[in-house]
Amino acid sequence: MPLFFGLKRPIEATADIAVLTGVTGYLTYLWSSIDSVAAWCMTPYLGWLGFATYLSAGTGYLNGWNFADKERESKSSDTGTGLNKDYVNQAPKRE
Repeated sequence: MPLFFGLKRPIEATADIAVLTGVTGYLTYLWSSIDSVAAWCMTPYLGWLGFATYLSAGTGYLNGWNFADKERESKSSDTGTGLNKDYVNQAPKRE
């Protein structure tokens, strides 16, 4: 999550979650030869990772793999808190 939401790096975030999905799939495959119940318990997690990979890749693709131009400095008085960012399509804050 820090790669995608915090650093706004969708390419790296998608690569990271794709690798995590692959490693988890391989781990599930290895466990299937030892304990089939343990392997089946991993299927919801694999489903969630697949969906999260789809969301990450889709959001990155639809935004041109660049989130830097979606942010602008806010006019609010929140200085030093890190909350002084607005997004392009976001409604202005009311004070």
